Amino acid sequence: MSRPSTRNPREDWFIALTFAGGAIAFTAAFFLQPLGDPVGLAVVLLLAVLTEALSVRLYFGGWVSVSFVGTAMAAVLFGPPGAVTTAGAIAIAGWLTGERNPRKLAFNFGHETLAALCAALGVMGIQAAGQGEVPRPVLALAEGGAAALILYAIDGAWVAAIIALTSGRPIASSFRDNIGWLFPYYAILGLVAGGLAVIFQELGVAAVVVMVLPLVLARYSVSQFVERTRENVIRLERSNEQLHRAYIEIRDMSEQLRDAYTGTLESLVTALDVRDQETRGHSVRVAQHALDIAKMLGIKDDEELLTIYRGALMHDVGKIGVPDAILLKPDRLTEEEWEFMRRHPAMGYRILAQVPYLRPAAKIVLAHHERWDGAGYPRGLEGEEIPLGARIFAVCDTYDAIISDRPYRRGQSPDAALAEILRCAGSQFDPRVVEAFEALFPRWKQETPGNPARPLLYLPAWRQDDDAPGRAAS
Repeated sequence: MSRPSTRNPREDWFIALTFAGGAIAFTAAFFLQPLGDPVGLAVVLLLAVLTEALSVRLYFGGWVSVSFVGTAMAAVLFGPPGAVTTAGAIAIAGWLTGERNPRKLAFNFGHETLAALCAALGVMGIQAAGQGEVPRPVLALAEGGAAALILYAIDGAWVAAIIALTSGRPIASSFRDNIGWLFPYYAILGLVAGGLAVIFQELGVAAVVVMVLPLVLARYSVSQFVERTRENVIRLERSNEQLHRAYIEIRDMSEQLRDAYTGTLESLVTALDVRDQETRGHSVRVAQHALDIAKMLGIKDDEELLTIYRGALMHDVGKIGVPDAILLKPDRLTEEEWEFMRRHPAMGYRILAQVPYLRPAAKIVLAHHERWDGAGYPRGLEGEEIPLGARIFAVCDTYDAIISDRPYRRGQSPDAALAEILRCAGSQFDPRVVEAFEALFPRWKQETPGNPARPLLYLPAWRQDDDAPGRAAS
């Protein structure tokens, strides 16, 4: 048989050694004790094979079988030869009713006959220790329980080992997750095997056949339970698929709403730019730079980043309420005019706070002219009383204002802006925000003054494509 390139060579070696060990155990069993009562063994073997053929397939691909009861019973009644013969027959029955995989047949024959020999030797030890001192029925129960637990330990260890080889998981965790839950199953049915052995010795084959009927009923009950479980699992899987589709639809709708919100803000900012040509594109650049600093400060939450973005983008929305005579005045403003101009943060707050999804950003708009030392307006907030988004904005706004051209002056160099911002750290600006700005400055310095480095649109992390141009990266 050709071996796929993905097969683990250690797995092949393990299967080969397991089969060899089982073959040796099968042969050695007939030298340890002669086989007696072949008719009785044939009946037990037939019952064991029948229970294996009636194994229940679970919805996740595993199997539930009580055939090991036949092996334990054969170990009690017929010693090593009967145990290995029954185990070998069970392995063949499983192969005939299963996938017909030769590798699985070799592996199952190997570890099941090896476990059967060990179980029979354990039974012989108990028989020797309790002979003449313990009543036969009690001794048979102990023998059946011990045989089943030995089968559980050895078969379980081998199955866990092959799982570990194929999956790369540790053997201990493979045993715990896949075999551990079967312990009470083996322990209780091992006592059943001992009881059936006593009935066989006292009442004969017919009584055993009658007593096996509860095992068949147990198989039927398991089949009904598994079938009902399978139906429930399929129903749950379908419900999960429906929920997943609904989640995708809701997420897409949320995406469309978010884009619509952002488009509305962009339109409003464009309208402001048309009105005030001096600062055309200023809000866009400041919003992008505010995102850069926020991420440099370790902010990763999409909603918090979006709030900072919106606050920086809409910081001058309150200028809608400032008369053109003041807003567009080419000369220096009078104190009275400055007093009116200083109202625009509060005006912007009142505008944005009317929209629920913009209320967090409105707080940034209200505080965007506050100073770290408390000398700002409109409320004279100081230090960390100022929202972080407003503190970030203050640095970005100053940087862009210094390097941008105005009708009444030429923009200065980025280095001059850096020097001014460093000079005002601790007075006008939050020193921690200034540190983040200084770290980003080499990249910002390469940007063309007056031109946004990227188109205006902030996307949350789960919607971004790292290779797609024109999107603000997270």
